Amino acid sequence: MDGGSAVNIMPKSKMNDLGITMKELSKSQTMIQGFNLEEQRAIDMIRVEVIMGDLMTSSIFHVIDARTSYRLLLGRP
Repeated sequence: MDGGSAVNIMPKSKMNDLGITMKELSKSQTMIQGFNLEEQRAIDMIRVEVIMGDLMTSSIFHVIDARTSYRLLLGRP
C-alpha cells in the first residue's frame, strides 16, 4: 500500500501472471508520474477483485509496462 499514490498500479508482468489478456482491458489515457518524477502513460486499466483478510472489494488498476519493485501498488482510491 502507498497512501501517497493517487492510483492503483499493476505491472504488465503481473497482469500476464494473473492470466489477464489485453482484450480484457478498458481504455485509459492516464499519465502516471513515478518516484523518479518521470511520466509514463498507462497501457490501459482493468477492474479486479481484491481480497485482503476478511475484506473483499473490486478496484481499478492502471496497467503499466515497467519493471517495478512491487507486484501491485494500492493507492488512495
